[in-house]
Amino acid sequence: MLFLNKSFVGNKLGIKVINMPLSRDESKRKKQLANLEKGKFKKGGVGNPKGRPPKPKTMSLFIEEMKEKGYEVPSSQIIAESFLYIATLPEDELKAVLADKSRPMMQRIIAKGILDKKGLDVLERVIDRAYGKIQRIDLTSKGEQIKQDPLQVHVVTNNEEYQKILAEIQKEKEKKDAEPDKNIGE
Repeated sequence: MLFLNKSFVGNKLGIKVINMPLSRDESKRKKQLANLEKGKFKKGGVGNPKGRPPKPKTMSLFIEEMKEKGYEVPSSQIIAESFLYIATLPEDELKAVLADKSRPMMQRIIAKGILDKKGLDVLERVIDRAYGKIQRIDLTSKGEQIKQDPLQVHVVTNNEEYQKILAEIQKEKEKKDAEPDKNIGE
């Protein structure tokens, strides 16, 4: 077996080719050598004919391209208002919004979601987006459980008992009014 010793030590590409077996058959050997010639650089030729790959698209470059094409970022108010309009459309108009490929994807996705099986969930999200989630705010008890005074029922059979109870209620009112409000100082 014959070997073609091509050792590209110190070449510009940093490639080292080891001994390569050549065929004893003259015609096969010529083909093998011709194949080797195909892979060589031609004098004055370019090693990368397609050139350097393009720079990766960064977010800022993407934003510039979108602005040049006339796209804009809607405010949260506009998005919420748009979603509410979509949520109030009749079914046939919703289907038209979904089918219109020129509409923003946000609108088409909301239309599709409303028309989908889980349309109620999407509507709830749209309403939450527009008006905010319902929040329970405790303004009085500061997280503590509110204690209610027991309800007292007095059966009054005559005017004298009635006047006595009214006087008792009046004293309780005066007592509460005399106490400083605990929440004002805090």
